[in-house]
Amino acid sequence: MRKPWTEKHMQLLRKLYPTAAQKQITGRLGRTWYSVVNKAVRNGIKRIRKGPQWSAREVQVIKKMFPTKSVLQISKRLGRGPGPIRRKAIELGLEKIVKPNYWSDSEFRKIRKLYPKKTAQQIADKLGRSAGAVRKRIFDMGLRKYNVAHRKLRKTTR
Repeated sequence: MRKPWTEKHMQLLRKLYPTAAQKQITGRLGRTWYSVVNKAVRNGIKRIRKGPQWSAREVQVIKKMFPTKSVLQISKRLGRGPGPIRRKAIELGLEKIVKPNYWSDSEFRKIRKLYPKKTAQQIADKLGRSAGAVRKRIFDMGLRKYNVAHRKLRKTTR
């Protein structure tokens, strides 16, 4: 059965919802968390995220690393999860610098040389690229692997 929200409940919601723990709020109001959240949202009451504060050093690291390094690299460096780092970067207005990853002539030569005897994954490991990227290059270059024994067999059966 639905309980009506009294003004006393609303005052308590405004006081507790932004910062108090979920169990404390539901216990004091005698309502489900779903009910509490719905009422808060409908009344424009927001929760304040409580997490470890960002030090000036951490902010500097994010500003320096975020444009060119992965969020996981920054996460390992700072000992924080990737989610908070992304949120902080957005809050700071930072954006990734996307550098085009062109293929060099020497990489094309290596693919052409290695492909007859190596797999795309093995070539990718040597080039420091993903196997998918190497497969696409192999396809774009029109390279095919032919089984020499199979070719000889086809010639003799004609």
